Amino acid sequence: MRRDGTSEAEIDWMVERYGEFEQRVRQQMEQRCRPACSICRNVCCRPHFCEEARESAFLERIVLRFSHRAIFDKKSGWLSPKGCTLVAGRPPVCYEFLCGDIPDAVSADSHRRWAMLALSMLVTHVGRHVFGGRHLVEATGADSLTRIHRERFTARLEEAEAALAEAVTILDGRRTLAAGQNLSRIVPPPGRKPKRRSM
Repeated sequence: MRRDGTSEAEIDWMVERYGEFEQRVRQQMEQRCRPACSICRNVCCRPHFCEEARESAFLERIVLRFSHRAIFDKKSGWLSPKGCTLVAGRPPVCYEFLCGDIPDAVSADSHRRWAMLALSMLVTHVGRHVFGGRHLVEATGADSLTRIHRERFTARLEEAEAALAEAVTILDGRRTLAAGQNLSRIVPPPGRKPKRRSM
């Protein structure tokens, strides 16, 4: 990172790229989870998870850019009767959480389940260790955004984009011999123990 920090133009560029990427992940997650979620009577969202989108300076910018019509409610957070009102700017935990029914709904095939797990971790991957040794969403003050490591963000985003394409290929049943190389950067393949990682 440059000594003078990340510029406002670079922050705007990262907000745009992250928001666009998050929307693609959200669309895939909704498509894959819909069979299980549409019949579920339990609400997995909790308002305290929603608070992160308000506390994180980076997510706050994403919400303002992509979800400006969303209204936060103290009782229900960003959740409406039709689902989450955030188009982008959701805390990473919203993607990470997969209840026990979702992998079963996706497939019994271990590679497809692996692809679903990787899909759920892509947004987390993009922000991991790009704010010092911490996750991007932990940047809480507007001035802290200037300390985001742009090059690391860009590298992680490129890895996540490649893994997204690979996850979709596997989930759609179009697995190739090379499928899985990019997913391995996100989560270990079936049968391998995960490395210990921090957010």
